[in-house]
Amino acid sequence: MRTSTSVRIDEEAKLIASEVLKQYGMSLSEGINLFCKQVAMTHSIPFELKVPSERMQKALEELEKREGKRFKSIKELREDLLS
Repeated sequence: MRTSTSVRIDEEAKLIASEVLKQYGMSLSEGINLFCKQVAMTHSIPFELKVPSERMQKALEELEKREGKRFKSIKELREDLLS
């Protein structure tokens, strides 16, 4: 038996998730259903939850504010990462 539910999802996350799931031949609804089945089977979240490190939190904030560094090439990015 199936039931209907309504879920509020961040618009950008929904678009990206839909595209990823499409690559697996699934709709967003099927992906959410799969997630719920895994939670029900394992009685847990089917992935590791982590608190972002201080560095990751800073990067996420920069990304959200669109203040992060921009690079014209992979080479520039690599040089910055190694500096």
